[in-house]
Amino acid sequence: MKKWILRLVNSLDKRSQNIFFVVLILICIVAISVGIYAQFFYKYADTDPLMLGINIGAKKTTEEYAMLKSNFNELFDNTLKKSGDNGSIEKLNGERDVVYTAYQLMNEDETYYSVDVSIPEINIDSSVIKKVNSAIKTEYYNKANSIMRQTNENTIYKVSYAAYLNSDILSVVIRASLKEQGKSEKVSLKTYTYSISREELVTLEDLIHSKKTTLQAVQNSIINEIKVAYENAQIIANEYGVLYERDLNSDMYRVENASEYFLTNEGYVYIVYPYGNDGYTNEMDIVIF
Repeated sequence: MKKWILRLVNSLDKRSQNIFFVVLILICIVAISVGIYAQFFYKYADTDPLMLGINIGAKKTTEEYAMLKSNFNELFDNTLKKSGDNGSIEKLNGERDVVYTAYQLMNEDETYYSVDVSIPEINIDSSVIKKVNSAIKTEYYNKANSIMRQTNENTIYKVSYAAYLNSDILSVVIRASLKEQGKSEKVSLKTYTYSISREELVTLEDLIHSKKTTLQAVQNSIINEIKVAYENAQIIANEYGVLYERDLNSDMYRVENASEYFLTNEGYVYIVYPYGNDGYTNEMDIVIF
């Protein structure tokens, strides 16, 4: 390599040699600067060594993942958390953040209802996001208003959300709790994960690839988590006679069929199985990687 460089330099005239050395010096300066930034200033150097932009999260111990799961409900504080370089975003409203609380309803009738909802809107100029916002309003805003008009039974309805902007990837997670008189609490969850640059919803497979893991590894994590939840449910049933039955052979637990997932600003992917989406239960299983 050294001999090749010397031959190249000797073949150049004086002016070209000067240009060559200036370019070489500039390349060295840039390389050193990038190295210093990555080593001392880049916030996610340990989890994003190539500085690709998306914080993919440091590997945690089993106990640390268990702690994240136990704190799951604390995520829903109706705020947007950001990390990385979010670039230029085409907003519908320049004075608002990328996600904000568009509808906040707090109302109570001692006889018929109690409503406490914070409903988000995504502030991005996109045909995909327009459909998402419409679906969110239809699902949660219309539901809250219908409850406040009913006079048949006592109903408690709560909605809160969490939002994360991890460089190019935006995730919005909405949690709803419905308690109707004479019925079990129904806790449902809906997630939306969107690529700003590609202007499309992101698949779970996309997130798996961004995390530098494999479909099989994630599938194994899902199977293990559901087995543990199944066994714990059996123990609870033996003690208290309460059992939410999981079908370990159900196709719903296949990676390609997962519908509720999101990426946090800290780089962790959550896959959630909220059984209240289809029935009156507050049971849900959570897989994090």
